[in-house]
Amino acid sequence: MKKWQIDEPVPGEAEALRADTGLPELICSILTARGIKTRDAADSFFNNEELSDPFDIKDMDKAVRAVSDAVESGAHITIYGDYDCDGITSTYMLYNYLEALGANVSWYIPDREEGYGLNPEAVKRMKERGTELVITVDNGISAVSEAELIYELGMKLVVTDHHQPPEKLPRAEAVIDPHRADDSSEYKELAGCGVVLKLIAAMEGDTEGMLEQYADMAAIGTVGDIVRLDGENRIIVRHGLRSMKHTENMGLMQLLKQCGADDDTILTTSFLGFSVCPRINAASRLDTPAAAMELLLCTDMASAQAKARALSELNDSRQRRGTEIFSEIKESLKNDSALLCRPILIADGENWPHGIIGITSSKLLRDLGKPNIIITREGEFSRGSARSTEELPLYLLLRSCSQLLERQGGHIKAAGFTIRTENIEAFRRAVYKYCDENIHTDTCETLKADMELSPEALTLENARLISNLEPFGEGNREPLFYLPSCTIRSKKSVKDGKYVSFVFEYGGKEFRGISFNMSFDAFGYEPGDIVDLLVNISENEYAEKVSLSIKVTDIRLSGIDLKKYFAASKAYDDYRCGKTDKRLLCRMEPTQDELRMAYDILRKTTMLSRAAAFSVKAGINYCKFRIILDIFDEFALTKTDILDDKVTLLPAKGKADLKTSKVLASLRQSAM
Repeated sequence: MKKWQIDEPVPGEAEALRADTGLPELICSILTARGIKTRDAADSFFNNEELSDPFDIKDMDKAVRAVSDAVESGAHITIYGDYDCDGITSTYMLYNYLEALGANVSWYIPDREEGYGLNPEAVKRMKERGTELVITVDNGISAVSEAELIYELGMKLVVTDHHQPPEKLPRAEAVIDPHRADDSSEYKELAGCGVVLKLIAAMEGDTEGMLEQYADMAAIGTVGDIVRLDGENRIIVRHGLRSMKHTENMGLMQLLKQCGADDDTILTTSFLGFSVCPRINAASRLDTPAAAMELLLCTDMASAQAKARALSELNDSRQRRGTEIFSEIKESLKNDSALLCRPILIADGENWPHGIIGITSSKLLRDLGKPNIIITREGEFSRGSARSTEELPLYLLLRSCSQLLERQGGHIKAAGFTIRTENIEAFRRAVYKYCDENIHTDTCETLKADMELSPEALTLENARLISNLEPFGEGNREPLFYLPSCTIRSKKSVKDGKYVSFVFEYGGKEFRGISFNMSFDAFGYEPGDIVDLLVNISENEYAEKVSLSIKVTDIRLSGIDLKKYFAASKAYDDYRCGKTDKRLLCRMEPTQDELRMAYDILRKTTMLSRAAAFSVKAGINYCKFRIILDIFDEFALTKTDILDDKVTLLPAKGKADLKTSKVLASLRQSAM
């Protein structure tokens, strides 16, 4: 079960904004909850269409001069990109612009085997190809030693990046990065493609025109890099979504068709994030990033169709391989359920594609709600990818283990590293030690709802109003609403059981919701169950019929004291890890009545979380319920699958004397 945080509008703030702006009450409630509390702030959010002066960014004048000189002199320019969506779109944008100027320009995107950023071998290769000026896009800010090599070999360098800079900047003609300590530009959250867009605008002297020309590519890179969608990023993506339907780029046109977009498709950030960006990223994950770049550069329709189809096939392969890895990890965790009780999960395997483990890590966090690290063993060296929550900052965790790592990088919620394979077990112990000493709260994911929504507000009209807040993404998430005490009336399978749709009654009115996070078989809730929901609402158009779409993000039985539930969950995890205070252990032993009660509940449902909720309502706290399941599993009365949220009752093989349980004996021994 994931934690829920239900925000409540501050009394009076929404009303004041409504009086000042005339905006609808629901919109004002959402805006004020997100810090937009004045008429000017609301006007900027909805109506700001202009990017700031690109020359506000430190070194922009130097970059324009260096690049312009190279173009005019015919010097060989190489654009050095990155293999992800942001890096590829950044490379395309600058290459396309400089080529149109008549520059002697080429591009170089390293594959994942080379790793992120400049490397000495690539620098030497560019020199061999006659490069005189290297321009990095979406990388380069940390390439101090590689920059020195560039100058030793007689080349020059211009850096454009958006990552956090080190204390020492690389030697270059210009270093453009809004995060520089001496940079005074107002907006700092641009993606790499946003920084490139600013460079192009500065060179052309026409910010508005360059935004119109390159907004489609910049929108894809911005969404793909999961940067904040506020301020100037919001302007870029909003322009990009508008212009993308009329793109003149043949490769992008065919890619959109491969994603299922037609003339009636409403392009959104979700569409980009879940359909377009993964296909571009798939090139580097299973093949070479050059495949995506070549698609965007394509000028022949038949070739564009073939290349777009190839990317879609690569993405399908990526999804299949990701599913296989996910299944392998789940099986390994099932074989040692104690691993699930750690604050962070660690899984490793042989030769898992390192371009896929990050996606798999994200899926583990999303499905299980728990921080995790996935490592692929690749001979002498292995690579790791991690995803986490705010309760367990990854950059601090990796810093504590830095002596075991060859390379590392990341933020609070996402990180990656390289490690010698022989150090993996020592790394695992170091991670657990760090968590034991520093993590004292539950690390599961928290879902944040904007507010409770009344039945009367659950309308198509409000869904249309909410669409005015788009584009949604990091820093401007799609509004999530809390619906308490809903009664399930019926349910049905969707897409051959892949999803579940159900009718529920809320405040005397009936609505239909759909969950894309849960299959029909895994849904587990039955007609008559009273549940709480977290939902998104939007307008849905199908077969020329417009209706309200209610997408269910999460669901749980009503009436659970969540504070006690998560405290009991943490207590069970601590017990399995041997960290429980002896004074508490004696209170964890279930009585005979509690054992019988729990078994009776399991007769009625195979869904673990549902059975746990019924048990909690019956007075058995979650910690004790999990210990009861351990006892039942010991005697083969049940088979518990935490990962699939399932408890199966097994055929009885005679009467079990639960008093002889080894689980109980160990519990009592530990309490002595």
